[in-house]
Amino acid sequence: MIMTPITISNLQKFINAKPIIKVANFDVAEGEICALIGPNGVGKTTLLKCLLGLVKPDQGTIKINDTILTETTRPEILKAIGTVFQFPPNISDMTISELLNQHFNYLKLDMPDSYVQLLKVTELDVPLTTKVGKLSLGMKRRLQLTMALAHQPKILILDEPFNGLDIDGINLIKNILTDLRKKDICIMVTSHSLSELEEFVSSVVFMLNGETCEKQYLEHIKKEYAGGLQAYYQIKKEEFKNEKKL
Repeated sequence: MIMTPITISNLQKFINAKPIIKVANFDVAEGEICALIGPNGVGKTTLLKCLLGLVKPDQGTIKINDTILTETTRPEILKAIGTVFQFPPNISDMTISELLNQHFNYLKLDMPDSYVQLLKVTELDVPLTTKVGKLSLGMKRRLQLTMALAHQPKILILDEPFNGLDIDGINLIKNILTDLRKKDICIMVTSHSLSELEEFVSSVVFMLNGETCEKQYLEHIKKEYAGGLQAYYQIKKEEFKNEKKL
């Protein structure tokens, strides 16, 4: 039986009375790589932050591994999730080693010995005494991926993981995510690189003006839309615009 680690139901979020997320409904199964796509400013990152309990929704529910996300359940839920988000600026003076220790202390987990090997897998070949602020954007992405994977989570949430990466770095992440899918890891990813997403995701949720469309499987998109994911993206944008005019 296939499990559904992520379920989002009737999610809404307002900031200063402005609807950032009007309505979001979808789920992501184990062994699925689901891409959340849409233009800038439509609520994608806010939705991911809701999934992590960094932002509290005003309406709706989020279930992670069949447990409703609340302030009480969040600490335990986070242990099952690995994340790739932009680093905050206040960690620039920390070394890689210090950041890794802080990360696992926050999760209340012992730092596994395997993280050294994982640094080789993510190809972050720099001393652990290197300060985070000295890393290139691509190296920071590799470090984030190392932190996300080190506690062997069953769920991965990645916000624009390809930013700052060269073609070798992009291919590395795509290969890692593809291998994780084979191990039944549940993965959510946002990216504007539709051509890259089309090479490895299994499903897509389009979001515009704070609303999500019904999840579509990439196999279906490729069959129904000449031009694949890029064509699907443009058509959904036009559909939203036409609905707004009515």
